[in-house]
Amino acid sequence: MPTHPLASISPQAAALLAKEQQNLAHSKAPQSIQDTRKETLSAYRPAVERALLKYPVTTTEINVAGIACMQVTPPDPDPSRQILFCFGGGFIQGSPFEDLPITAALAIKTCATIIVPHYRLAPEHPYPAALDDITTVAQHLLAANPKTLLSGESAGGNLALALTHRLRKLGLPTPSALAVLSPATDLEYVGDSHDADRDPFLPAAVTDDLRAAYLGTQNLRDPEISPLYGKFDATFPPTFVTTGTRDMLMSGCLRLARVMRQANAPVDLRIWEGLWHVFEFYPDIPEADASLSEIADFLNTHF
Repeated sequence: MPTHPLASISPQAAALLAKEQQNLAHSKAPQSIQDTRKETLSAYRPAVERALLKYPVTTTEINVAGIACMQVTPPDPDPSRQILFCFGGGFIQGSPFEDLPITAALAIKTCATIIVPHYRLAPEHPYPAALDDITTVAQHLLAANPKTLLSGESAGGNLALALTHRLRKLGLPTPSALAVLSPATDLEYVGDSHDADRDPFLPAAVTDDLRAAYLGTQNLRDPEISPLYGKFDATFPPTFVTTGTRDMLMSGCLRLARVMRQANAPVDLRIWEGLWHVFEFYPDIPEADASLSEIADFLNTHF
């Protein structure tokens, strides 16, 4: 007997998915980027507040090599453990505050202090501004603690992978390992998951505007823009990738894992049935905590 298509995910996830599908059906016309940023921040604030109740961390604004950053500290930090985290938001929005549902959980689960740069956003600051900011912070952190790990989600996952390619090309120290959540691996945005367009949290229709704001007419196959096309080999840092079967960027995640495996680069791909783009952000669904625990387990083996 056929089962309901949402029977494979938790009731909490099914309810959230249905709500977002309804919101998408009644979405308004595009606003100015400033209005979009304000609206997104307001919409995400309740989730951040719930996450901080679940994962009680301390946040502090600091300066790292001239770049403003948020420092996320667990109650009992291990002074030897540090993670550089790149927030998401399509390169045009987002902030360290908005990604606290992820970074607070990882800080608690790894006992690591997490540094999240306030990198510059497009369109005011197009490529390579964000990557330059992340590079500056990474070089400083790695010089002080060579065992610094790297993580990021969505656009931040793109920046984490692009950063690793840049550091390797320059012959500079790289993070010992990286974990990327629904990373944007190929800004050409090709693949079955893009064409299927089943992700109400990241509709395929937004990709052209995001790409134009961030890149203009840059070469989309530059590894610092689309990390999928970079050089991978057995010396590439161990990489953990998460995605969901509804994730609009799933195809890029699968292609990344395949390219890395073909090059003997260490990669662990986790695909979550029925879930969407960066589902780990939502603290009310059990799948988010389960995936964040798996990510933390991976990171804990590489400090």
